[in-house]
Amino acid sequence: MSRRRKKKYNRKKLLLLLSVIAVVFVGYYFYPDFVSLFKKRQQKPQTYEVFRKELSDYSVFGIDVSHYQTNIDWGKLLKTHEIDFVIVRATMGHNKTDSKFLKNWKALNNAKIIKGAYHYYRPDENSTLQAENFIKNVVLNEGDLPPVLDIEKYSRVQSINSLKGGLLNWLEIVEKHYDVTPILYTYHNFYVSTLKIDSRFDKYPIWFAWYNVKQNPNTVLSDWVFWQFTDKGLLEGIEGDVDINVFNGKINEIEGLRIKK
Repeated sequence: MSRRRKKKYNRKKLLLLLSVIAVVFVGYYFYPDFVSLFKKRQQKPQTYEVFRKELSDYSVFGIDVSHYQTNIDWGKLLKTHEIDFVIVRATMGHNKTDSKFLKNWKALNNAKIIKGAYHYYRPDENSTLQAENFIKNVVLNEGDLPPVLDIEKYSRVQSINSLKGGLLNWLEIVEKHYDVTPILYTYHNFYVSTLKIDSRFDKYPIWFAWYNVKQNPNTVLSDWVFWQFTDKGLLEGIEGDVDINVFNGKINEIEGLRIKK
């Protein structure tokens, strides 16, 4: 190989290496649980009952759903499986409502099951408008779970401090409206790198997405309230996969978390 061709070849290798590094860096920065993204894809779909046996140390199990689960047969689902609670996506960003929210919410009201609603936070949109969007669309009653703020991504247009200020603003507005402390849902890496180090978030109960059934989130935080341990659950009444969660306590202890009027 000539020296000129060799230099060109080495330049291509260097560019390829830099491209790989750039992808990993961007992925890690904008997707706080970048490594777990690959672990998630390695998980095999399992029936709800199999997952319950794998996590036999826990006794309170539930699911969270959104329009991705399309039309859920709630009658079949709740009759077939021992489900203790359901958390439903209600809103996204400053003006979007999950297309299946009202249908799911009504079905859960009729079923008289422990239920909650969450807002998917879009970090590049106004936090006050996002809080107002949730409040406008979600009525929480006695016995419901506190409102949930789902934060999974960093902003592309604002600093970390500004993002955290927006999250706190949403939480404060929603807490004032419903008179209950909201729950924070996030990936564990986002929590460790962004929220855990800021004492302003200490008061909010944490719901972890941690896709490792062999190790619970206690290594990060011992008093978490919910743990979403898979997005590969298979249940009769739902087409495709669904997220499964456990509550960090006994069924009587979840009563202390529910809204009281």
